[in-house]
Amino acid sequence: MAKKGLIESQAENASNVLSTAPWRRESSFKIAPSSAKQGDKTFRFPKEEQLKRLHHCPSLGIAINKCNYDAANYLVQSISANHQIANWGQTVLSTLLDSISHMVTRKEANYGSPSLEICKQDAVARILGEHPLFCLPFQPVNCRNYVGWGLRSGQHARQMALRHNAPALLLEDGFLRSFNRLDPPLGIAIDDLGIYYDAHAPSRLEKLIPTRLTAEQEERICAILQQWRQLRLSKYNAGSEYSGPLPDNYVLVVDQVHNDASIRFGMADSAAFQLMLDAACKENPDSVVVVKMHPDIFTKSKSGHFDVRQLQQRQNIMVIAENCLPSRLIENANRIYTVTSQIGFEALIWQKPVRCFGMPFYAGWGLTEDHLQAPERRTKVDFLQLAMAALIFYPRYIDWRIGQACEIERAIDYLAELKQKA
Repeated sequence: MAKKGLIESQAENASNVLSTAPWRRESSFKIAPSSAKQGDKTFRFPKEEQLKRLHHCPSLGIAINKCNYDAANYLVQSISANHQIANWGQTVLSTLLDSISHMVTRKEANYGSPSLEICKQDAVARILGEHPLFCLPFQPVNCRNYVGWGLRSGQHARQMALRHNAPALLLEDGFLRSFNRLDPPLGIAIDDLGIYYDAHAPSRLEKLIPTRLTAEQEERICAILQQWRQLRLSKYNAGSEYSGPLPDNYVLVVDQVHNDASIRFGMADSAAFQLMLDAACKENPDSVVVVKMHPDIFTKSKSGHFDVRQLQQRQNIMVIAENCLPSRLIENANRIYTVTSQIGFEALIWQKPVRCFGMPFYAGWGLTEDHLQAPERRTKVDFLQLAMAALIFYPRYIDWRIGQACEIERAIDYLAELKQKA
C-alpha cells in the first residue's frame, strides 16, 4: 500500500505541474492514479506490475508534450522490457517527472538523452557528473549536450543535437568493463565524433590513437599492460579460464554472436566468419584450429556463426563451447583469427599475431594482418599508442568501492580484489 500511495502522490503532483504549463492546450490531460476509471480523460499511470516493465519509449515523450492523453495511456500500458531492478518504477517516475518539470520551466539541462535507460544509470551519472534529462524530439527542452548509447539511441541523440545545434556524445562500454557481465560498468567510453566500432566514419578513439606519447605515458601504459597480463584481465572478469587440455600447436579462431553491431559497422558480415575459418585451416595445415564460441551464447542464449556439431566432425578442429575467460587460450596460441572481436585487441596485449577479417578499432594501424583495406584515416602507429588511447585517453572509469570517477589503475585494483575473493 505504501508504494501505491507514493505513486499516486507523484501522479497528483505531476498533474498540478501540467495544469499550469504555459503550453497547456484546451485538450490537455491530467495525471490520475492507476485506479482511474476507464474512459476518463486522464493520463493513467500503470499498475505496479506494469511499472516494473516501463522502459525506453520515444513516443511517450511526444505524447506527453502534445497532451495526447489517449496516446500516452496506450504507450505506457504497452511498453515492455524484462527488468528486475529494485524500485524501478519509482526511478522511472522520477525521471519522467523531472523531464516534465524542465518542459514547464524551460530550464536548460547540461545533458539530455532520448534513452530512459541512460537517464537512470548511476554509472552514467558518475561519469558525466549528473543524470541526463530524459527528453525526446519535439519536446520544448534545451540541453547543452545530447547523449546516446552507441548507435542505438545514439542516432536519436545525434538528430536532437543537430536540431538544437548542440554537441552529441555517444557512450559505450569500455574495453575493461566489469567483473560480472551484468555488473555496472567500471569503464565507459565517451565519443564526441562517432563511436569506436564504426569503421565507416571517424571516432574520437581514431583521433587519439596517433597521439605521440611522452616517456612518462609510455612507462604508465607499459605498467598497465603488464598488470593486465599478470591479473589475466579481459573485458569481463568473472569465472574461470579454460581448464581442459589444449594442443601443443594451435591457432585460435574467435566466434561472435549474430547481429553484433561491431560486425556490420566493422565492414564485415556473416560470410566473413566462414572465410576466417577456411583461412585459418588453409594457412596452418600443421596446427590444430581451436574455435572459441562467444560467452553470450551461454549467458544470454544468443547464437553464433558456427554450427558446433558440424565443426566437431571436421578433422583438426577443436571447439571450446563453454563459457570461460580467454587469457589461457590467447596466451598459448600461435596466432589469433578474428573478425571484429575485442579478443583481437587482448591478443595484441599478449603480444600475439592477429589476423582480422573485419575492421575493428585495433585494425588498420599496421599492428594486425588485415583482410580488408584500412580507411585512409588510419596510419601506422606502435602498440603503446593504441593501448594508451584505448585504455586511458578514451574511456572514463568508476571505482565502485566509493562510487566516484577514477583512473584505470584504481579500476584494476578493484577488479584484482574481486578476482581474489571469487
